[in-house]
Amino acid sequence: MSKYRIEPLDQDCDGDGFPEWDDHPLRGGFAGRLYPTVNSSHGDCSFQVIGPAGPVIRVRATKGPDELSYWGLPMLLASKQGAESKHIRNGLSAALDHLTELARNAGITRVVIGTGAGAEPDPLAAQLVDRMAEGTVQASAMIDLTRPTDALRADIRDSYRSLTNWGQRSIAMKYANALNPDRALFDLFPEFHAKVAGGRRRGDDYWGVYWDEIAAGRGELALGRLEDGTLVAGSIVVWAGVTAYYASGVYDRDQFDKPLGHWPLWNTILRAQEIGLARFDLGEIPARGHASDKELNIAFFKRGFTSGRHLRLRWVLSVQS
Repeated sequence: MSKYRIEPLDQDCDGDGFPEWDDHPLRGGFAGRLYPTVNSSHGDCSFQVIGPAGPVIRVRATKGPDELSYWGLPMLLASKQGAESKHIRNGLSAALDHLTELARNAGITRVVIGTGAGAEPDPLAAQLVDRMAEGTVQASAMIDLTRPTDALRADIRDSYRSLTNWGQRSIAMKYANALNPDRALFDLFPEFHAKVAGGRRRGDDYWGVYWDEIAAGRGELALGRLEDGTLVAGSIVVWAGVTAYYASGVYDRDQFDKPLGHWPLWNTILRAQEIGLARFDLGEIPARGHASDKELNIAFFKRGFTSGRHLRLRWVLSVQS
């Protein structure tokens, strides 16, 4: 009988002893709360591996129509801090065996997993290579908020500085957060989003998740108005652990003759630093040929706020029926 067994796990359980369990909104509890509102075809199948010394691996996973992932994103396999290396290796092996079995039983041929892309050896990546999984790089624009503010400002694209200064003079910002849980202010954002998008694309349950994050102290809404009171900019930043994520940004397309986005985004970065967060993830930088022109333009805009790049690996493990 194996010394490692599988046990179902609630996605919302505490991450005590598993530092990766909720250290980024898209790999943690935020994604587990938000994406069910837009991706009902997925079902939770998260679990943990119990080894000789207790829980050693935790897995955030969902089962979709054609893949195992985490609500369509690469799933997270988190290791117990301080666990013996052999227990981690064996626990990862048991987790991958279980995922393969889940996929095969469901007639699914793909398991999508995320790992870091650092220089240090990664036991999960090693096992995925040995199982002949295919890995591709995913890059995001990441700001190190532990650096001095002057250093962050010096890292902004030269052409952005005057545009940021214009916005600071011309756009008045208001915020909804745990200290100012103004629901009426928050409700302006979905309305503004619908106006800019040409219709309401998300339901009340979707926006309700964002409100809950803000009210719980895990996010902030920022709205920007011109001097005449016109609402022209809105954004929501959410965070987990010490990482902030730029989750949503909307700008009035009828006013694109003005640099509406530069100051509001830079302002949210500064506010994330002020509350003690260590990283600010501006979002993925897609490769040319794998994104629309609009997505590439958005990525170009975001890259202008930092030279920092964060790399992760997206693995696809094929499962034979």
